Amino acid sequence: MKLEALIAYLADKTVIRGKKALQKLVYFCTEIGVPVYASFRMHIYGPYSNEVAEELSEAITKEIIKLSYDGFSFTKGNTCQKYIDEHKQDIDAYRAKIDRVLDTFGKLSPLDLELYATVHFIATALQEAYGNVDEQKVIAEVYRAKGGKFTFSQIKQAYDNLITWGWLIKH
Repeated sequence: MKLEALIAYLADKTVIRGKKALQKLVYFCTEIGVPVYASFRMHIYGPYSNEVAEELSEAITKEIIKLSYDGFSFTKGNTCQKYIDEHKQDIDAYRAKIDRVLDTFGKLSPLDLELYATVHFIATALQEAYGNVDEQKVIAEVYRAKGGKFTFSQIKQAYDNLITWGWLIKH
């Protein structure tokens, strides 16, 4: 699926509350199996993809999305519907997964998205590297990675919610 089609669909369904929010929504889409070309690495604000950043600029230039009057949020642009129509088959194939991301994370603030995506990214990376990883290890690693930006209880709550919502498996 083309990244621009995913961005168009996201903008059609919700106001995207900034660059950080778009990065995290696309991150969760890739994690649930939406096949877009975007590789993520840990960054100061959590999982970050150069491809998403570049495609965001392209999407603005192509008027797929536009910057809102507040100067921070993105809404659908003049050509958004055209991109949705052109990529309808791909969007339809992954609509349920994308909608699950929006239903779960679409109303979160950019700060909360940063927290949830970071917890998910680190928990998944630790799981892949070491197998079963306990909750305390994940919480400690997130706390260290975020430099104390979030409290232990905020991180634990995000971790517990991700498990409850089916985004992580508790070990």
